[in-house]
Amino acid sequence: MRAQERVADRYELTYPLGHGGMGEVWGGFDEKLDRPVAIKFLRKLTIPENERDNAVERFMREARVTARLDHPGVPSVHDVGHHGDDVYIVMQLVPGLLLSDLIAERGRLAVPWAAAIGAQICSVLAVAHAASLVHRDLKPQNLMVTPTGSVKVLDFGVAALLGPDVPRLTATSHTLGTPTYMAPEQALNSAVGPRADLYALGCVLFELLTGEPPYRADSALGLLHRHMNDPIPSVTDHRAGVPDGLVRLVGRLLAKDPQDRPGSAAEVYELLAPLGVVAPGLAGDLAVTVADGQSVDPTMPHRYPFGPLPPRTPPAPTRVDIVRPRSAPEVVESLSLDKLTEAEERAWELAEEERFTQAAELLETALRPLRRGHGAKQPRVLELRLNLANLYVLAGAFRQALPEFQRLIPDLAERPVPDHELIWQCRQQAAVCQAELGEATEALSELGALLAEQQQVMPADSPQLFPLRQQIAMLAASIGDVASSRNGLKALLHDMRRLHGTHPPVVEIEALLTHLDRLTRDSYPQ
Repeated sequence: MRAQERVADRYELTYPLGHGGMGEVWGGFDEKLDRPVAIKFLRKLTIPENERDNAVERFMREARVTARLDHPGVPSVHDVGHHGDDVYIVMQLVPGLLLSDLIAERGRLAVPWAAAIGAQICSVLAVAHAASLVHRDLKPQNLMVTPTGSVKVLDFGVAALLGPDVPRLTATSHTLGTPTYMAPEQALNSAVGPRADLYALGCVLFELLTGEPPYRADSALGLLHRHMNDPIPSVTDHRAGVPDGLVRLVGRLLAKDPQDRPGSAAEVYELLAPLGVVAPGLAGDLAVTVADGQSVDPTMPHRYPFGPLPPRTPPAPTRVDIVRPRSAPEVVESLSLDKLTEAEERAWELAEEERFTQAAELLETALRPLRRGHGAKQPRVLELRLNLANLYVLAGAFRQALPEFQRLIPDLAERPVPDHELIWQCRQQAAVCQAELGEATEALSELGALLAEQQQVMPADSPQLFPLRQQIAMLAASIGDVASSRNGLKALLHDMRRLHGTHPPVVEIEALLTHLDRLTRDSYPQ
């Protein structure tokens, strides 16, 4: 990339903002709308060839999910597309000061500042988690305080791309995320849920209050080992005068077991928000001047409730809300089975274009009268409900997909001739949704029961069960049962070697075992 290069015959690159292992971020200019923008590029040629298609798919999908996040703390997504061999996202260009720069300049921050920043981050996370999106790379370098005092959470799309499912596990030098702020379950590269973001928030709050991260080590592996095994540090060991409630909250956020952390970002918001309110007479002493002469003060949105950030997190959506293009067919309430084919075909056209949210809404709208008029358990309606649940998964809307699968399971079982394979698929998909939502214990229990049932009707070492066995092993690691995880992976590796030799599936399992061994040894140089 170079300055003055044009993208999509519309955006002109002006100056580089940053770069990473797989991409670059540029400041640019939208010639059509006469406004500055930020443009992120995924450099496909820097990604191993066998991972490119998956990386691009995730990049584009997560860009769409980010675009759905309606919150002032998330930069707006304006456009996506392809530029030569690369993929790009055009986003709102955010002015302000990175939290990492603020810490470098000021060291530890005033308690109201730290609390106000943390509360604003929680407000963003609550909306993101309700949309089934986990940031996975929350850190001071991805947090910005703007001149209005609002906090922007950056890089949702890229961070979601760099989640532990792309690929599920890599060599430690390529562990995805940032070790300084990484939850223990994420260090194991298992499926992570919203509480992994809360752990990272605890690390950020600890650094805001003390001027340094909770753990230090000379290597990435050393850091990961300390996150997993060292005692939880206390803010009071580094600083006096911090309210006891805030000290306890940071300790809970840094709990090794996700279940011991607060239940949600909304819960943490309620605890932090009152601490972020400062008396107006003291506010001027807290403000920091940025390069353009403007001052930033993250307590301002708490002191001025009509500022850009609402004082309370809006309720989680009960369904996926989108604006449908005018050209999309309207499905009226009186839709009959005779007209179902047209709606279904349109939904799959949208899915082929990876417009999964629109496709899901179309089917959900079509289902409303069908569920009432023809019964939710009619074969055609069951088929449509299954398609809807799968579209929710493709859209990353796991919170909507889970109840659909859970309602389908008993309805499918009541059919005159139950399709047990289809029921198993629904149970597995429901467990996948639970894992994505951070309910790893429940997901592991259901997948274990499912495996036991399937092993009664097929050989225990059947290749059909390999993906399920791997999934169970990785979920076990995510809840801290590393011994079970290693035993499961070793047994799986034995069966896979017999079938595949040294083919890629075997190499992947070997890498998983090696990574677990390196992270879980009793001692590691720090």
